[in-house]
Amino acid sequence: MTNDSIKFIAILICFAIAATSRRALSRRDHALLTAAMAATVAADFFLVVIYNYVVGVAVFCVAHVLYNARFGGIARLKILPLTLVVPAVFMVVNGDLLVAVALLYAQLFLLSYAAMLSTIRKNNYPATNRILIFIGMTAFVLCDICVAIWNLGRLGVAINADITSLAHAAIWLFYTPAQICLALSARKFTTNTRYTLPIS
Repeated sequence: MTNDSIKFIAILICFAIAATSRRALSRRDHALLTAAMAATVAADFFLVVIYNYVVGVAVFCVAHVLYNARFGGIARLKILPLTLVVPAVFMVVNGDLLVAVALLYAQLFLLSYAAMLSTIRKNNYPATNRILIFIGMTAFVLCDICVAIWNLGRLGVAINADITSLAHAAIWLFYTPAQICLALSARKFTTNTRYTLPIS
């Protein structure tokens, strides 16, 4: 079994943890998390199993649309069409589809991370869930920073080889804990805590 296969199995386990939770904060929050985790599994299948990077990154975009909905409410999705502008212009000028999709992904991730920070500041979700969400999304960001550094190094950008090697090694050190925290973040850990959820 290859390292990529082991990594993919780990993400499948995270999805199973999220999908089979019997004690959820709400049905809608649990459904959005489960859908986002399902998109994550599909994206990783394309990225680490069949190595179709364009489709893999595109499916990750779907995951972050779902996280935007989970953290910011459905109304927040109205601004998402604006994220298509930069990738569309890049495609016209350069024609590199993978980079265009990566630009779209970066914008959607920034939006979902901003939505997460907003909901944390408003004290939405119980304390344990807020911690899991913050750690999960922050580790996710750190993972993607490592992915960006590694790929820039592979493309010939002047980055120290030791830094690119370290970034490559750190990708899954951040990514797997991120998915574990997010998979647990819709669970109801206490029954006597009042809370509101950012879903409209």
